[in-house]
Amino acid sequence: GEIVIHKPSYGAFYDTPLETILRNLGKDTVIICGTITNVCCGTTARQAYERSFKVVFGSDVTSIDDPDMREPELKVLRKNFAKVLTADEIIEMLK
Repeated sequence: GEIVIHKPSYGAFYDTPLETILRNLGKDTVIICGTITNVCCGTTARQAYERSFKVVFGSDVTSIDDPDMREPELKVLRKNFAKVLTADEIIEMLK
């Protein structure tokens, strides 16, 4: 019964029905986790922000292939596009 989105590119919003689905469900916030922090996850965060969604980015629930890239990407996201939180902080926020 879960909705599955097949994405053809790095960002989950590009050429997918994700935005329409979220709007139809009345959602205004996107929580991002997955792979890879500075590619797919970061691109999705930027695309969500550009579409006026509130963006929460999981700092410890995204993986990365180059550990040196994690903090610079989180810094950019934190400054411009998303609220960057740990998984524990996200869970607490949802309570």
